[in-house]
Amino acid sequence: MYIQQIINGLACRVIGNDNPNIIALSCDTSTVKQGCLFFCLKGQKYDGHRFFRKAIGDGAVAIVTEKLLDTSVLQILVDDCRLAMSVCAKNFYEHACDKMKLVAIVGTNGKTSTSHILYEILQQNGLPCGLIGTNGVFFNNQRLPSDLTTPDPIALHGLFKQMYQNNVKVVIMEVSAHAIALNKIYGLRFDCGIFTNFSQDHLDFFQTMEKYGNVKKSFFHEEFVQNAIVNVDDNLGKQIYDQMPSVCYALDSVADCNAENVRYADDQTAFKITLFGQSAIINTKLTGKFNVYNLLSASCCASVLGLEFDKIVNVIPNLSSVEGRNQTVVRNDGAKIVIDFAHTPDGLENILSYLRQNTEGQLVVVFGCGGNRDKFKRPLMAETVSKYADFVIVTNDNPRYEDPKVIANDVTCRLDCNYKVILNRAQATEYALSIVKSGDTVAILGKGAEKYQEIKGRKLPYSDMEVVLRLISGT
Repeated sequence: MYIQQIINGLACRVIGNDNPNIIALSCDTSTVKQGCLFFCLKGQKYDGHRFFRKAIGDGAVAIVTEKLLDTSVLQILVDDCRLAMSVCAKNFYEHACDKMKLVAIVGTNGKTSTSHILYEILQQNGLPCGLIGTNGVFFNNQRLPSDLTTPDPIALHGLFKQMYQNNVKVVIMEVSAHAIALNKIYGLRFDCGIFTNFSQDHLDFFQTMEKYGNVKKSFFHEEFVQNAIVNVDDNLGKQIYDQMPSVCYALDSVADCNAENVRYADDQTAFKITLFGQSAIINTKLTGKFNVYNLLSASCCASVLGLEFDKIVNVIPNLSSVEGRNQTVVRNDGAKIVIDFAHTPDGLENILSYLRQNTEGQLVVVFGCGGNRDKFKRPLMAETVSKYADFVIVTNDNPRYEDPKVIANDVTCRLDCNYKVILNRAQATEYALSIVKSGDTVAILGKGAEKYQEIKGRKLPYSDMEVVLRLISGT
C-alpha cells in the first residue's frame, strides 16, 4: 500500500516527494523490515526519535515523527505519533474493524471474566466471535498469545483483519485505561461499551484517582460508543450514566438488568435475573458476587446486540470458570487451591471475602505486588489480606526491575496477621500446600493465567496452575 493511502485522513505535513510502497508498519526497531513505515513513539523510558537512523538502516522507507529529523528519507510530521499510528494502522489493514461489531469492556476489575462470559454466550448461539484481552486472543478455534490487555494499534488492526478474514462477526475487547490515554483505540467506534467498576490501580501512570477515573469516563462518549452498558452500583458508573444515555445493571440499585434473591454456595450461585422486564432463575457454576455482576453485564450486552433473552439465560448454566479467575483445584484430601488474578485492593476484597465465607478451616494466602507499578496500593492490599487471611505467604509477583525484598517490605509492614516471606513463588506455593488440610483453602493471587514472571527485563516461564498441578500430583 502506498504511503498516500496509509496517511489518508491524517493531519500531517509530508517532508519529501516520494510515495513509497509500504509493506509493513513498526514502532519497534526490532521489528523493522525492508519497505517499512516507522513510528517514533515517546515512551516512559525511551524516545523513538533517537532510533530513527537504526530504523532507516534496517529498511524503513518513511518515518512518522513529531519533529523534523536530519534525514533525506520521507518524513510524515505529526503532532501525536500515537494517534497517527492508530489512523495509519486502520488504513493499512483496510478498515477491517468497521466491517464487524465491536464491544469494549472497560473497568478496573472484571474485564477478562466478562469478556469470556460474553464470548461464550454469543459463540454458543452461533455468532462467530473474536476476543482480545489479558488471557490472549481467541477466534476461529485458535488462541494467540498477547503481551498487553489492549494491543498496540499495529497489532490490533492486524488482528481485526485476520478475524474479518475468518468470518468473525463480533469482536470483544478488554480496553485498558492506558489504551484510552495512549490513543490505541483512536478511530474505533464500539457498538457496545461495558463499564464494570472503578477502584485503585495504575497510579504509577495516572498519578491520581481523579485522572485515572476521568480517563475511563472519557471513553463513554458518543464519539466512541453507540450503546453504553453501565454498572450503576459503582460511583463512577453513576457519573457515566448521568453523562451518556445508557443501559444499566445493578444488584443494589434500580436498573434495566437486576439480580435478586442471590444465594452463594461453595460451588454454585443461584439468583433471579430480570433483563428488560423478562425474568428467569439462574443456576451457575460461576461463584461469588463479582461473577453475578459479570453475568449481568454480559447478559445486557448480548441483549443489546440482538440476542433473545431465553438464548442468553440458557447458556449461563453451562459456563465454567475463566482461566486464572477464581479457578479452583481440590486436592485428594479435600484442601482447596484457588488461583485468581486479583492484584488490586478491590480485587482482593472480592475474592477473599468470598473465600472466607466459604472456607471451614484456615485461609492461607500467597501473594505479592508487581514491581515498578503503583506502590500506593501495596499497603492497602496488605490491609485487605489481613482482614481475611489466617496466614499469609508474601512472595514475588512480577518484580520487574525492583528489588523483591523492598516490595515484600512494603507489604509486610502493613500486614496484621501471621506471615512468612518466601520470595521464590514456586517454593511459596509448595510451603502453602504443605500446611493445609481438608477444609482449608489456599488462595494464590496476583498472576492468574499468566505464563511468565517478569524479572529484570526477562519474561521467565512460570504458571501458578502448572506449579500447583505438579505439586499435588507429586511429579
